[in-house]
Amino acid sequence: MKKWLFTLLAAALTVAGCGVLSTETREERAAREIREAQLVREYVQSGNFKIRIDRMYPARGMSRSVTDYSVEVKDGVLNSYLPYFGEVWRAPYGGGHGLNFKADIGHYSVEQTRRDGYDIRIFVKTDEDEHWYLLTVFDNGRVSLDVHSVNRDRISYSGEVEFPLE
Repeated sequence: MKKWLFTLLAAALTVAGCGVLSTETREERAAREIREAQLVREYVQSGNFKIRIDRMYPARGMSRSVTDYSVEVKDGVLNSYLPYFGEVWRAPYGGGHGLNFKADIGHYSVEQTRRDGYDIRIFVKTDEDEHWYLLTVFDNGRVSLDVHSVNRDRISYSGEVEFPLE
């Protein structure tokens, strides 16, 4: 009897839990997506934004999940804090800083190349290397980042725009 009662209770809780999957209507979701797209557009065009990186894709080897890495563009300065896996052709003694640096932006351009996103090109020159950061920012806040350097293999990342708390 106890076993039957426990099974009935578990089935009732499972059925009750299935009805709580989504309470957002189609109109509410569309309005939220429009607000997110406007927010993304404002940040990208302002030239002040931060991207939280969650995955890296080395040119050689398997992709990896990462945490606590970011790229920030603020007031004409690129603050890059990224992991790097790949071949380095020329590095300073001791290995250098890799893709962890803060540098003035030499070139910055934003172009709406698709209906749902923007391409951003950033060029920076550090004392170790020259880097092109090619970002594709989508209206939903997701970001694809390709980093091309003179003295290193290229590497790609994915992440999302980090919005300030409102």
